[in-house]
Amino acid sequence: MRMRPLLAVLLTAVLAAGCGATDDVQDFAGDARERLRAQQDRFEETLREQEERLRDRVDEVRARIEAVLGDLEQTVPRADRTSPDVQADGRTEVTTIEGFLTDVIGNVDGYWTRTLAAGGLPEPRVAYAWVPPGRVMATGCGVPADDDAAFYCPADDTIYVALRFATAIYEGTIRGLPGEAEGGRAVGDFGVAYVIAHEYAHNLQEELGIFTLGRANSTKPFELQADCMAGAWGSSAFASGRFSAEDIEEALSTAVAVGDFDVSGANHHGTPRERRAAWLDGFEAGDPSVCSRYVPV
Repeated sequence: MRMRPLLAVLLTAVLAAGCGATDDVQDFAGDARERLRAQQDRFEETLREQEERLRDRVDEVRARIEAVLGDLEQTVPRADRTSPDVQADGRTEVTTIEGFLTDVIGNVDGYWTRTLAAGGLPEPRVAYAWVPPGRVMATGCGVPADDDAAFYCPADDTIYVALRFATAIYEGTIRGLPGEAEGGRAVGDFGVAYVIAHEYAHNLQEELGIFTLGRANSTKPFELQADCMAGAWGSSAFASGRFSAEDIEEALSTAVAVGDFDVSGANHHGTPRERRAAWLDGFEAGDPSVCSRYVPV
């Protein structure tokens, strides 16, 4: 019976010691929470600074692109029309068409050089290769350029166009293209010029960083933008008074006829109607700024 008061005293001491330990643990946990909160605040501040720097960089590049595709003072180049007669003067169709393609790309390059210069940007640079009939050229993109070639390869910065393909467009002898179902038929010298202007636009997309910054998850927006940019060049050529309404229809028919219309594929370029509308957007505005709507950055 006398042991009970002593046991009570011991029990009280143990409980008291336990309360103190609990207080120490709570104090330690509180300090840890404060340190963690401070670290989190510093981390969030660093993250905000990094995001702000990234936004500034993106805004800087976006401004650069908008300056090119924006309200630029455009110098309209004189478009020297050449209508190759594939049977004339005893020349072969290869020599004639090859010269025509070179003239066209020179004119397209002149237009964009003036346009970019108006925005304080460097002169565009691109190589080109006209593929002779029956030949196959190796490209930096791993896809060979053969008699059906008409594409821009960013890996070697070169536009490849097959002379046989260009001749078939000029003569209107291409058959079986999906666009024919909606009234498209690749034909005429200005149809050939459309192809060159479209592929040159892909080079501009590469140089301006649109391929990298463009918020698009498919090929289609970039193809429609290239159509639109080709239309902007077409507008300047038409304004020079050296092309007729019939020539413009050649470009529209070619835009409708050529391209990849397999809507289930990742390389779908847009329906014939969409491609025609995109070209007309650039042509009617005569201002590359309208083309930025296709691939926002």
